[in-house]
Amino acid sequence: MLKLSITSKISLGSILLILITAGVVGGIFYTKTTDIMVVRALKHIAEDVREAGITLQQMVNAHNEEVLFLANTPPFQGVIRARSGNGVDKQDTTHYVQWLTRMETIFESLLERKKKYLKIRFIDKNGNELVTVRRSSSGIMRLRGKQLQNKAHRPYVKKGLELLPGEVYISEIDLNREYRTVSLPYQEVLRIVTPVYDKRNNQLEGLVVLTVEIGQELRAIQRWARHNGADTIYITNEQGDYLLHPNPQKTYGFDLGKRYRIQEDIPQLAAQFLPGSSTQHVTLTPENTDGRNVVHFSKVPFDAMHPERFIAVIMTQDYSGIVTEVSKVLDDVTLWAVILVLLGAILAVLFSIRITRPMQQMTKAVNEFGQGHATITNLPVSRGDEVGVLARAFKLMVQQVKQSQARLKEINANLESMVEERTEDLNKSRLEAERANQAKSEFLSHMSHELRTPMNAILGFGQILKLDEEDLTDIQRSNVTGILNAGNHLLNLINEILDLSRIESGKLDILLENVNLTDVIQKSVTLMLPLLREKNIELLEHVSGNRYIVQANPVRLKQVFVNLLSNAVKYNRGNGKITINSEIVSEQCLRISITDTGKGLTEEEIKKLFTPFERLNVEKNVEGTGIGLVITKHLVELMGGQIGVKSNPGESCTFWVELVLIEQDIV
Repeated sequence: MLKLSITSKISLGSILLILITAGVVGGIFYTKTTDIMVVRALKHIAEDVREAGITLQQMVNAHNEEVLFLANTPPFQGVIRARSGNGVDKQDTTHYVQWLTRMETIFESLLERKKKYLKIRFIDKNGNELVTVRRSSSGIMRLRGKQLQNKAHRPYVKKGLELLPGEVYISEIDLNREYRTVSLPYQEVLRIVTPVYDKRNNQLEGLVVLTVEIGQELRAIQRWARHNGADTIYITNEQGDYLLHPNPQKTYGFDLGKRYRIQEDIPQLAAQFLPGSSTQHVTLTPENTDGRNVVHFSKVPFDAMHPERFIAVIMTQDYSGIVTEVSKVLDDVTLWAVILVLLGAILAVLFSIRITRPMQQMTKAVNEFGQGHATITNLPVSRGDEVGVLARAFKLMVQQVKQSQARLKEINANLESMVEERTEDLNKSRLEAERANQAKSEFLSHMSHELRTPMNAILGFGQILKLDEEDLTDIQRSNVTGILNAGNHLLNLINEILDLSRIESGKLDILLENVNLTDVIQKSVTLMLPLLREKNIELLEHVSGNRYIVQANPVRLKQVFVNLLSNAVKYNRGNGKITINSEIVSEQCLRISITDTGKGLTEEEIKKLFTPFERLNVEKNVEGTGIGLVITKHLVELMGGQIGVKSNPGESCTFWVELVLIEQDIV
């Protein structure tokens, strides 16, 4: 494996850091520059579209003023008066036909001056055309008689009849129709409608409808967008239907029997056509469209009275074309970046050599010290930086090590004699401890024998007296009972002391076997029944319903449960409860819990719980030796188990025993 010096490592690390930094900065610069170019290009397009929209709105406003002016010319009121006067205007005796002719003359004059106007009509409130003058390929025509139509079914007529005086309705942009047939060649039109009211009674009498050719304005918007680099331009109405599409078959498809909409081609724009959408401009990058084009959406309002009415201009531009402009800038930046990286790498190497030279001197000094050289030279102790501090500390350490080595040689000279003396003292202490332990065991054994003989005699005489208690007085019977209780207590104390002595000396052997836990618990509970009745304590046992086989010694296990149940009774309150529960902790571990309703234990008391002869300052009238729990703990551990306690001071205390589970049969 190739091993590099610290100089090489620092140099390579510095160069790598410079390269990573340059790469990250270059990537960020490229991304930001590209984003700026995209935003700038789209901003120019949006500004031109906005200017085109303003122009379109100004044109529509001019048409609005024109139609309002027409509606207020005298022939309209004259026609209304003549129709209501059986063909004669009673105001100046002008005939109905004369007023119609004057109106036709005004319409024809306006069409001659306004080349974008295709048709001007006066329609009565029933939808019948009364006067129609239109532009055709042969010139301006006045339609009369059967040439006039009923337009009551057209949406712009229905909307116009709902207007108030002075209001204007602007229709959707669609193709012009003559006699319910689309005119050829196609004429893209916008209809501007205003109502005509009878000034005598303010009743609605008809509509003035001005049909305007709008195609030139739409193509002007298209030219402005393409001039700023847009590759493809779509124009739609406010429902998304195409008014202008590169594919002529999709243009005005909604008016020709088959509907095409921008939402189908660019689904990401669908939300912009929903009612209530207030967004005016949206830009979609290739990440948004899963393509390679940038898409820009702009709304162009054309009805000042109803801002929600608009046409939409959608432009796409090849993203790579925008990026091409960025690459010219990046070429120069890349050249300077490479030069700066090379200069940085050279400076990094020189800096690494300078900073690592004193460290190399330190490394050489450490190696010389490790090889046991008597003198250490060339340490950079004169430097004022951290390396100088390290060099001075190392020099001081070398001096201290030499002093320590001298002291160590002196200590080693006396170490063997000190070890021998200490070993001899330890052996003497061990022998004395063994003799003391042996003497204690012999004393307890003799004491047990000497105490058991008279104790058995006392208990025997007491039992004989108990048999003849009918001949005794109440005081005598009470005394006999006291003798028997005291004797049994003393005998139990002797047995517990002997058990503790055997356990501490390691002479208590326990034979383990498979034990039915339910049988042991039932026998233990049976032994405790008299004491439970005496203190009126209720015992709830929830183990017998299940069959558990555990690894234990049946006699010692019963001793454990009797001891724990005895404590639960003694330290319980009057009319209290004792609950025995079982819980499978793991596949080979069973926990038996015994819970009483006594006053519980504090944390400090729990710490002293398994200390021999520790009574925890309990009441003096509670019997006990203070070694029962110590023996119980040792017995449980000898059977491969564990014992523990948890307490709720003032309410309850729970002792639990965990045993090795061999077999289970839960009901």
